[in-house]
Amino acid sequence: MASTIGLLPEKHFLCTLCRDIFTSPVTIPCGHSFCLSCLCRYWARHQSKYCPHCKRMFIDKPDLSVNHILADISDNYRKTRPQKPPDEEMVIDVEQLIQERLQKIERLKYSLEIQKGSYLREVRESQKVFSALVNAMEKSHKALVAAIEEQERDEEKRVEALVNELKHEIQELRKESAESDPQITVNGDQSHDAKQVTLNIISTVSLADLKDWSKVTIETDPCIGVTRRALSDMMEKMKAEVNRLSKSEVKRTEKYTVDVNLSPKTANPYLSVSDDRKQVRRTEKLKEVPEHPKRFDRVANVLAKESFGSGRCYWEVEVGEKIEWTLGVVRQSINRKGKFTVCPANGFWTLGLKAGGQYIANTCPVTPVALEQRPKKLGVFLDYKEGRVSFYCAESGVHIYTFTDSFSDRLHPFLSPGRLHGGKNAAPLIICSSFCSI
Repeated sequence: MASTIGLLPEKHFLCTLCRDIFTSPVTIPCGHSFCLSCLCRYWARHQSKYCPHCKRMFIDKPDLSVNHILADISDNYRKTRPQKPPDEEMVIDVEQLIQERLQKIERLKYSLEIQKGSYLREVRESQKVFSALVNAMEKSHKALVAAIEEQERDEEKRVEALVNELKHEIQELRKESAESDPQITVNGDQSHDAKQVTLNIISTVSLADLKDWSKVTIETDPCIGVTRRALSDMMEKMKAEVNRLSKSEVKRTEKYTVDVNLSPKTANPYLSVSDDRKQVRRTEKLKEVPEHPKRFDRVANVLAKESFGSGRCYWEVEVGEKIEWTLGVVRQSINRKGKFTVCPANGFWTLGLKAGGQYIANTCPVTPVALEQRPKKLGVFLDYKEGRVSFYCAESGVHIYTFTDSFSDRLHPFLSPGRLHGGKNAAPLIICSSFCSI
């Protein structure tokens, strides 16, 4: 078989992206093959999924599975690969370089057209959303004014009825007063100048028939809280719209999914990193690990091997039923020795759950985050250029919190599984995103 492989041109065993022999090759629907990691990195840099070779677009995400036959053949070719003479290795195919650059020009132009379409869609979507909100606010305000005016009319009718009732009683009292007995004069016997007190005696009107007007009042400030309640209802509608947009937002970030693997050399000695580098848990015993300048020595943290210094990246972490954890991104140059404050000023942009059940953004001071649903899986989206680190509930798509800052250093995904709390928090944090989810 080795002799047969040796008869084939080397180009059949080369990935056109890295120009090296295939490593874990995948074959996409158009028939072209690439290294799995090369294709995933390529797609992570582009907003559209198309073949890097023939430019065929894919509406649905292709299922990337390793082509084991091609992988075996490539491995055999690597072992029997003929050595090129030094002079041959220095030969540069100028025509190929020209063609590559011409293709790059076409891809850039094509990407620009797609980008223009994206800008236009976003403008139209924003116009649609804001117009709907403005209309809803105007409708809500009109309803509020109408309700206030109706209440005002009701009160006017009530006061008018009360005034009429009072006038009627006054009329009756005057009538009875006119028909009553003659006036009686009462002389005071302790004064030099006698005083006369005139009393009208009403014989036919009973006091029990008169209304006790001391209990009748009119509220002079009836609209306390009316506008606030209407605005609160409007805010609920806006919140529902924000959640809808958030779900769409999360769906769009999936194309920036990156492969994240934990770095054991950064893990605190109380942490156990799984063999596949996707899980980390807290242990009761201190592990014997070699000293390393990148290792956290006192705080139970661990970083991912990958670091990002540009573009957009998305990954998900399963937290399950854990009662304490922290995750996010950190600066590559953060302090990893001794104790330190976890906050943006020190290079940490992280979200956490405290043992008491409170979610917090680790600002300084911390910012409490209210969540209606307890997330079991969180999505982390890093937009390096825009300086944003956003957290989402991966199950519902609801946006949780966004840090806004400016980045100059490379950033690493960061995880801390929290303390054990008597074994109640022993479950691991699990990175559940990979290149294959693109």
